[in-house]
Amino acid sequence: MRVSYILILLLLLTACDEHFERDELYGYYAPALYNNTFDTIQLRPDSMYHRKLYDKNNKLVLEINGKWWIERNNIIRFNSFFLNLDRDVTKFPNLLEDTSSNGGGMLETRNGVIGFCVGYFAKIDTNCYRKIK
Repeated sequence: MRVSYILILLLLLTACDEHFERDELYGYYAPALYNNTFDTIQLRPDSMYHRKLYDKNNKLVLEINGKWWIERNNIIRFNSFFLNLDRDVTKFPNLLEDTSSNGGGMLETRNGVIGFCVGYFAKIDTNCYRKIK
């Protein structure tokens, strides 16, 4: 019985601690469940990211570059980050002016795909980005 508890505890502890190497993170990420906007975040080897944000009419409304880095092997951080919570930027364009804060989230792998979530989590995959290439 005691061995069972120890095995379950070890499984839980190791399941929550993914380790990522920088070179496996390079590439493009896109939001999982957005309706009002679409954006891509490109993580580059030079520790810079390039981001393009489109409104619901597929018009490019924001293009930004900034630095990205990893903390504790599984937390990704961004400087000069626009927190896209899939709000209607066509109706409220002033939202696009808020790019001075830092952002980030926990890196994870789901079904073999690397991703991270930022901001608020109303339901699973809300405000989450998945690697697309």
